[in-house]
Amino acid sequence: MDVRVRFFEESCIVDVAGEIDMYNASRLEDVVYAVMEKKVCAFIFNLKRVKYIDSSGIGALLSINSMLARNALAFRIVNVPAAVMKVLELARLVGSLPLERTELDPSNAPGVSRLPPECPLPGQAGP
Repeated sequence: MDVRVRFFEESCIVDVAGEIDMYNASRLEDVVYAVMEKKVCAFIFNLKRVKYIDSSGIGALLSINSMLARNALAFRIVNVPAAVMKVLELARLVGSLPLERTELDPSNAPGVSRLPPECPLPGQAGP
C-alpha cells in the first residue's frame, strides 16, 4: 500500500493506492494520529487507486471514522472504486461511513483550496 499526504489549508488529503489489508491497515491509523498533531480540521481519504480491501482495512476505516468523530474532525472517503464499494456494501457499511463513489477531485472538496506541495510521510522520499 502506498500512502501520500497532502495539505490544503486546514484539510488533509490522504491518497491511498494498492491493497488495504491485514499487513498494512494499521498504517492508515498511524497516518491519522500523526496528522492530527498538525491541527487539521478535516480528513479526506482518496481511495481512487485502491485495488483491494479486506476486513482489517474496513476495521481501520471504521476506527478512523470513530476517532475523528470523537475529536470533532470532519472525515470523507472519496473516489471509492466499484470493487471496494462492493465489499463495503456486502458488509452493510455504506451508511456507516462517509463514502463518495463518484470521481471527485479531492482538491475540489468543500473546505479545500490551494494545493501546496505534496507532503510525503516521515521516512518517504518527496515527489
